[in-house]
Amino acid sequence: MNWTRLLTMVLVVLAVPLSAYHVSSVRATDVASIGDDYNYTSDDPDCAKWDCTDMFQECDPGTTVCHDMRVDNPPGYLNSVNYACKAGWDPSSTHSGCGRDARMHSAQALTYSAGTGQSVVLTERYSPNRRDAGLCGIWYPGNPVLNTAWPPDDYSMHWIGLKYSAQSSPFVYAIVEHACVWDGFTLNWKYSLSAYYTDSNGVQHYESWTDWKIDDNQWLDLTIEVGSNGQDTRLAAKNTSTGLSYFKNIATNLGSTSGSVEIAVQYRHNESSRTDFVDARISDPDFGISANSPLNICPGTMDSSTVTLTSTRGFSGTVSLSSSMDRSSSYVSQYLFYTSLTLSSGGSAATGLFFSAQDNTNAQGTYVVVVTGASGSISHSTAVTVNVSYSNCVGGGGGGGGSVAYGTLITEDDGSKIPVQSIVPGMRVVIYDVPTDRRTVATITLVETVVTDSLLTIHTLDGLPFRADANPRMVLWVLTTDGPFRKSITLIQPGDQIYNFELGRWVAVTRVTVSLGGQHLMYDLATNQTAPGEYIANGYPDCPSRGCKEGPG
Repeated sequence: MNWTRLLTMVLVVLAVPLSAYHVSSVRATDVASIGDDYNYTSDDPDCAKWDCTDMFQECDPGTTVCHDMRVDNPPGYLNSVNYACKAGWDPSSTHSGCGRDARMHSAQALTYSAGTGQSVVLTERYSPNRRDAGLCGIWYPGNPVLNTAWPPDDYSMHWIGLKYSAQSSPFVYAIVEHACVWDGFTLNWKYSLSAYYTDSNGVQHYESWTDWKIDDNQWLDLTIEVGSNGQDTRLAAKNTSTGLSYFKNIATNLGSTSGSVEIAVQYRHNESSRTDFVDARISDPDFGISANSPLNICPGTMDSSTVTLTSTRGFSGTVSLSSSMDRSSSYVSQYLFYTSLTLSSGGSAATGLFFSAQDNTNAQGTYVVVVTGASGSISHSTAVTVNVSYSNCVGGGGGGGGSVAYGTLITEDDGSKIPVQSIVPGMRVVIYDVPTDRRTVATITLVETVVTDSLLTIHTLDGLPFRADANPRMVLWVLTTDGPFRKSITLIQPGDQIYNFELGRWVAVTRVTVSLGGQHLMYDLATNQTAPGEYIANGYPDCPSRGCKEGPG
C-alpha cells in the first residue's frame, strides 16, 4: 500500500484588521482517512497546531492565526509601539524591531527518512500585497540603507519552507521579495522570488530566483519538492493569475538527517497579503500498473495484452505478478509470460498477459482478467476485458502475426542461407515437415513487412536463436512424450526441446526473452507449397503467418 501522510493547513495573516483578511478555501475537517492516508486541518480553535515563537505574539483562537500583538492598529498607523525604529526606515521592518511580523512553525511533525525513497512536497497558495506607496522611497532595489546582509534580507516579505528543529539545522525556503519598481509609467510594488537553503555541505545560500515579475494581488502556487535522496530539490512557482511558471533546482542537505521535518512560515511587511492554503505531503516510493484493454479474440486463437509497471517516486525493486479470471471456463485460459518484474528507480518494465480460446461455441463470452502486482505492502491491480466471439474472426492473413525478425536466415532449396529482408517472390526455399521427416521445395509467392511492438527470442543450447514477434498464433515443433507437438512460441519455456533442421536434431531451450514496446521490423512469407511442412528460419521449421500446411490440397 502507498504510505502517504497528508498535512493540510490553512493560514491567514493578521497584520491588518479582520475585515482585510481573506481565506478562499478551507480544508474539510470531516474527511475520512483511507488506510494510512491521513488528512489534517488547521481548523484548530485551540491553536494546538501552531506555535507563536515571538514573546510579543499571540494565537487568536477565533481565527487560528499567530499574529503580532504590536500591530493591531489599522494600516495607516505604522508607528504603533515603536521599538527603536530608526528614522526613515519602514516601521514594519523586522530588522528595525518594529513589528508587523509573524513567525510560525507547524507543531504537526512530518516524519521524513531520506534515502528510503520518500519524497516531500510542500505547496502554498499565496497572494502578496504591499499597499503603502509612501514607502517607495525606501524600498527600491539596491537601497544600501536596507539590511541586505541578513538572510533573508529586508526585501523578503514572506517565506515558507521545511526545516528541522532549529533555524541553524537543514532547511529550505521559498521567499517572496518586494520592492518599489519603476514600470515605465509610475512606481509600483513588484515582487520577485528567492531561495534560502543549506546546501549538501551544510553551507547557507540566499539566491535570487526571478526578477521583479509579479504584481499586487496575483496568486502564486509556491511548491518545494524534495527528492527521495533529500538533496535534489525543485522549487516551482506558478502565477495562477497569468499562467506563467518559474523553476529553480537546488541541492539541499535535508537528507543528511532522518527525522521530523516541520513547516516554517514567516510573514513580514504584510498589509493585505493572503494565504489560501498550505499543503504538505510525504510519500513513499510506489509503482503503477496498466494494461491495454479490451482484447477481441476469435475462438480457436490466442491474443495478448501488454502489462506495464512504472516506477513512481523513486520506487525500485521486484514486483510479483498474478492474474485471475472473473469466472471459470474449461474453454478458455490465461497466463502471464513473466510472474515477476524488476523495476529501477524511474523506470518501467512489461510482460504479456496471454489469453486463449478453444474453437468452440461455449468459449464465446466476455471475460475480465485482473492482474495484480505486489511488492511488500504495496499492491496495485489492473483489469483486462476479453471479448471472445466468432464475429472477431477475419479472413486472410499476413502482415499482423507469425512474423520473423529482420536478419533471420531463410534456407533456400540449394542449402544456402539468405537474410529474410533479401527474400523476393520467385525464390525457392526448403519446406520441411517434422513428424514425417519429409523435405520438399516451394516458391515464395508473397513477402510482407510489418512493424510490431514486441520481440520474442528463444535461445537454445546449440544453433542460432529464433526471433519473432510475441504472437501466440505462431508455433514451433516441440518434442513431447507422445512425439512432436506444435506449441505456441509464447508458451515455450526453458527445458523444452525444439527441432533444428540444420543440425538435424532436437535442441534444448535455455532462455526465452520478450521485449514489449518499441518498434520491431518483421517479415511474413507465403509460399505455393502443396505438401505439409514449414520453411526454415534460423534453422527452425517455422509455420507461416497464414497457417501451417497440414496436408495436400
